[in-house]
Amino acid sequence: MKNRKIFIDFDNTICNSSQAFCRSYNYIYQDKPNFKPADWTKVEVYNFKDQCPLVSNVNLIFQSDEFWNSIDFMNDNTYEVLEELNKEYEIIICSIGTPINLAKKSLWINKNLPFINNYILLNNGYNIMDKSVIQMSDSIIIDDVVKNLDSSNAKVKIIFGDEYEWSKTDKYKRCYNFTDIYNLLK
Repeated sequence: MKNRKIFIDFDNTICNSSQAFCRSYNYIYQDKPNFKPADWTKVEVYNFKDQCPLVSNVNLIFQSDEFWNSIDFMNDNTYEVLEELNKEYEIIICSIGTPINLAKKSLWINKNLPFINNYILLNNGYNIMDKSVIQMSDSIIIDDVVKNLDSSNAKVKIIFGDEYEWSKTDKYKRCYNFTDIYNLLK
């Protein structure tokens, strides 16, 4: 029985949600006046307004079929690393979203990460929230959002990915990809 737990965020940690968001924006808004193609590598703000200025409600894209049809793993070896870590740790995906987004996220996880049996999907009800409601003591959390690490009671906190407005910190060990995560935890 696995007694060590890793709580892993979904968006921009397991999957490249910024890339899928910009792809979806480019497809959905391409015929709108003042449209300029969004480049996910240039996103610097959490609400995507710097690259996707025509979007009035980001949740509409996060719950769109276009988004879920275009989402990919964050790194080429994400699946393999998660599968390997799953042999020693109980992996729990932990994510926040709207009811439609979470329903589609659940289906995606079931199909694409069949070895992960546990996930906690929090309905934000269009409110700002963090992951402090989840008991993570004696566990590891991996997330790309500093406020989720700050509010967590996890024993080990790892910030994931490149540094952005929402991920600037010197308080936590940074892993840039899943190879870094594997090397740190093994």
